Amino acid sequence: ANLLADEIRHNACHLGGSLNSATCYLLERSLKTLHLRVERQTENAGLLAAMLARHPAVARVHYPGLPTDPGHAIAKTQMHGFGPMLSFELRSGALASTDLQRRLKLIRPAVSLGGVETTICSPALTSHAKISKTEQEQVGITERLLRLSVGVEHFEDLAADLVQALRK
Repeated sequence: ANLLADEIRHNACHLGGSLNSATCYLLERSLKTLHLRVERQTENAGLLAAMLARHPAVARVHYPGLPTDPGHAIAKTQMHGFGPMLSFELRSGALASTDLQRRLKLIRPAVSLGGVETTICSPALTSHAKISKTEQEQVGITERLLRLSVGVEHFEDLAADLVQALRK
């Protein structure tokens, strides 16, 4: 029990014991439109996943909303929508993931997840950079893998940005 109390005390000292009134107001206000934002993000992600799956520079798309995804059948039974997160692997011989990220104009490279703006990152260089290449490969993380956290922008704008960046 002391370990739990120590952890709570540590978090309270670093994060504070309660939210201030301005933060509570913003949180309450944003919760009113959360379902609309998640619906739009999920719709955009499904459309982008399908588009990327057909693109010649893309080897594979990981998104449970695609019928070809190994987790599709179980996701259909467990989920209402398939969420705003997807990843895709660039085909060997296509441009490097870092080059693709530099070419994007609307979509921003960031490790952030779940915002209203679409972000992209290379897990091998960010979230999984501290594990060995062997461990990365064991869990499917390669230098060609990109994670896309899809936002609420117009689908056509997101698609156009990805298509222009994927041009060799």
